[in-house]
Amino acid sequence: MEHQNTSYRTPICNRLLWVYLTITVSGVLIFWLCNVASAETGREAAGVATVWDLAEPDNLVTTAQGDDTTAFREEDAGFSAHHRVPDPFKKDGQDELQPRLNVEKITKVLLEERLDDKSTGNRADLGRHVDSGANFGIVELPMVAAVTPAGSSIDPTDVTVYYDDRGWVVAYLPADAPAAGIWKYDPQDTPNTPDQKANDLEQNLLLLAINEVLSAARDEVSEIADADHDSVGYYHWQYPDYNAFVLFSHSSGGGTSDPIRFVVPPTIENILASASVLITS
Repeated sequence: MEHQNTSYRTPICNRLLWVYLTITVSGVLIFWLCNVASAETGREAAGVATVWDLAEPDNLVTTAQGDDTTAFREEDAGFSAHHRVPDPFKKDGQDELQPRLNVEKITKVLLEERLDDKSTGNRADLGRHVDSGANFGIVELPMVAAVTPAGSSIDPTDVTVYYDDRGWVVAYLPADAPAAGIWKYDPQDTPNTPDQKANDLEQNLLLLAINEVLSAARDEVSEIADADHDSVGYYHWQYPDYNAFVLFSHSSGGGTSDPIRFVVPPTIENILASASVLITS
């Protein structure tokens, strides 16, 4: 059993992209569009896949220049998801608004607390410290990328999370990592279905890593809610001109190679494609 990530770039316009697989494959295509268009993918008849926007987070200061700025490391970040906690909360007996996130306590939970007490089950181990300051923290989280039907796990995927007291949480893969590394595979989603299945975008590792931070934040503010796909934005820090992406998945059994047909609309000027493959036999 192995889990592989590959990435490649091709300038393509109205061309078929074929990905061959053994058991399960999930792909991410990052587009530079003339205008937003649908992309088609399918195992038999091609269907229409959702195209999602890519956009840099608004008002996230990326360079640390003082106590009132952030220290996000854009040069280290690749494909990412970002979320901002809503307005600050007032605590009982306090007249002033508090910081949106208590970065010191979040860092402590991610680095030191027992997983069975604090984690939502998506982390394989405690976080690893990258950087921190008075108003921000950066921690690398080993996220569980795939689980076999027998319950054993494969090597986790490292996702870095940045968070600050202004409520920003950004989860990202390393700058040179393929975007398909966000794929989360868990057959437990369909316990009554014998065939394994790749999770959809609602359970990608970036979103789950953001919720690890928000879970730690609830020690201080119970009103903080989990993020979902509708409350996060996506962006690739190394490809700022790319403005849309699509994620698709496909599974195959019996040890056969089964091609996937992907039709790229002619409005797309350039494409960055990557695939993540799980081989279980």
